[in-house]
Amino acid sequence: MEIDKFEWRTMGHPKGSDSSNINEISFGDGYKQLFANGINNHSESWELTYTGNLEEVAKVRAFLNSHIIESFLWTNPYGEEKFYRVVNNSITSEFLSKNVISLSFQFVQSFSSTVSMLM
Repeated sequence: MEIDKFEWRTMGHPKGSDSSNINEISFGDGYKQLFANGINNHSESWELTYTGNLEEVAKVRAFLNSHIIESFLWTNPYGEEKFYRVVNNSITSEFLSKNVISLSFQFVQSFSSTVSMLM
């Protein structure tokens, strides 16, 4: 089974956020101990936009809606190909004219693909 890949070029200025999942213990003398929580303790998310005509945007929108649970491959602006999924309730449409639509959405890094787990 082939893993899906998001290959459309996004527009505008992609906005990325890095997040680390750590635990922190503070002691009375000001000392803090930090340690990673789990093996995949660093993740990233991206706020993205795609603008195009109705037909193009419909294809992108269909892909996004089908990948809220299922992971896909995407090459981020740093040139790193990783697994992502679409954040639930992040897809919004803005009609700039009758046939031009701006689609905004958010990707969050995923550490396993639903497809690969089924294989």
